[in-house]
Amino acid sequence: MGSVDDYISQATDLLNKDDLAAAIQKYREALKIDPNDPTALTGLGAAFDESGELESAIDCYNKALKADPDDIIARTGLGVAYEKKGNTNRATREYRAALSLDEETASLQIAYARDRHEKSLSKEKEGHELKAKELEEQIGRYVSTKKVVDRLISKSLPK
Repeated sequence: MGSVDDYISQATDLLNKDDLAAAIQKYREALKIDPNDPTALTGLGAAFDESGELESAIDCYNKALKADPDDIIARTGLGVAYEKKGNTNRATREYRAALSLDEETASLQIAYARDRHEKSLSKEKEGHELKAKELEEQIGRYVSTKKVVDRLISKSLPK
């Protein structure tokens, strides 16, 4: 069994490699040892956020902030999660709280999280565009096949 810091380090590496499921597991291992560790809670929140589980992310960020109300990373993460949900009031409140603690660090964290989210959305869009192209090709093949089958059927029908 590793230490909390060992699990957090492993989880952070996995999160940075976009291995979200494995990162979540490692953060959970850290929290088995110390359920109130704000770094593990914040990391787990980030992993949930990246995987689109915004309610779970918000829950983790709030738990981290109960353990350490001045945790800028948890505060900005909470703001980003609310922003993703479209809750401008809560996002603004969390961003202002983070900026009041340390404007430079908070600004960097907000920009980093927003950039990751935009890249994630772009990647998802590309995947949908590729799938749409594949479906268009499939439709084209089906229409061509249907025409051939219709011609063959009409030739074989008695007149």
